[in-house]
Amino acid sequence: MSNLLQIGELAKQTGLSIRTLRYYDEIGLLVPSHRTEAEYRLYSEADIARLQQILSLRQLGFALKEIRECLENPEFSLPQVIDLHLARLQEQMAVSRSLFTQLSQLAQQLQTSQSVAVEDLMTTMETITMTQQYLTQEQHDLLAARLQQGQAEWQQFLTQARSQLAEGRNLNDPEVQQMAWQWRTSILEFVGGDLQLYEALTQLYQQAGAEAASWGTLDGPTLEYILKAVAMLSMREEFVGSTLGRLAPATQAVLTQGQSAMRNKLQIHDFMGTEGLLLGLLAVETSVAAQALGEQGVDFATAATLFRDWLADCATSPAEIPANMPFTPRAHRVLELAAQQAQQQGDDQITPEHLLLGILQEGETGGGMAMRVLQACQVDCDRLKQQLRP
Repeated sequence: MSNLLQIGELAKQTGLSIRTLRYYDEIGLLVPSHRTEAEYRLYSEADIARLQQILSLRQLGFALKEIRECLENPEFSLPQVIDLHLARLQEQMAVSRSLFTQLSQLAQQLQTSQSVAVEDLMTTMETITMTQQYLTQEQHDLLAARLQQGQAEWQQFLTQARSQLAEGRNLNDPEVQQMAWQWRTSILEFVGGDLQLYEALTQLYQQAGAEAASWGTLDGPTLEYILKAVAMLSMREEFVGSTLGRLAPATQAVLTQGQSAMRNKLQIHDFMGTEGLLLGLLAVETSVAAQALGEQGVDFATAATLFRDWLADCATSPAEIPANMPFTPRAHRVLELAAQQAQQQGDDQITPEHLLLGILQEGETGGGMAMRVLQACQVDCDRLKQQLRP
């Protein structure tokens, strides 16, 4: 068992994403030989050897379905792989030669008559489509299968987005920002961490239209609203990124302790929400913010227990949690508000007290998991604000 690798270790050593390895497991292409009692994936030397074959075949241009058929075929041999790849290259070269000939003829017609027959244009456009199609057949089949698997969840998401659009919700609305974050996260999971597939899908959305890209389930106005919300989310993330350099050392310790608590103690999920911020504040006990929370009966053990009970369904292997956990939209909003609190108070650095004030202010619009803890502990928020402000 000492030679077994967890999924995070294998991903790091091969350069593949954890999402890709998970997807290979889901489709039966690379099923880990072992699992821990907690059902965490463990890969043996034989699994790693199979992964090497998969990557080699992918490099040759094979579809995942073809790779599985090859590896499951007892008569599988490398010469067969090369012959199949050569045949595919010959087909591509034939299409390219045809396109070259047609474009040459069009150029000659334009030089002599300044016009081109409609039939010739149509034929050329068809050939261009063949050589520059947005998705390969494998990619199309892969996305269609994933869309089918998550059909109910997808429709629920679209219903939510359409409802927010119909209500005229502001793009800064916390629920709209959460929707945008969910969209972006889901799209990355949808393509299994394959950036080439993501780029092809994005190009299809932009040039062929939302209906074509999502098989008729996503209309243009809804897509435009979602993409605007995602753009707003990205702008806010950039703003927060620029403020991280203004964190006081104690606040940097809060973020570090919060991530550590989420990863090692709670093992809840692979992103940093307001719950992580609150746990970090409570872990750095020397701050005024932690002491003010403690006076009202909120400590690390109490908050951790509540989060563990509420988020039991979100358990994640520590090996699958990234070193730098991404912030959720609510956490970004809290950091943004904390920066505003520091500016209003004339402080150059963002302190833990500013961060807690950000949690309280964000909580006025509904709040996240941190606000739920404060409410469960019956914290007097007005009194808390008074203690935190100079």
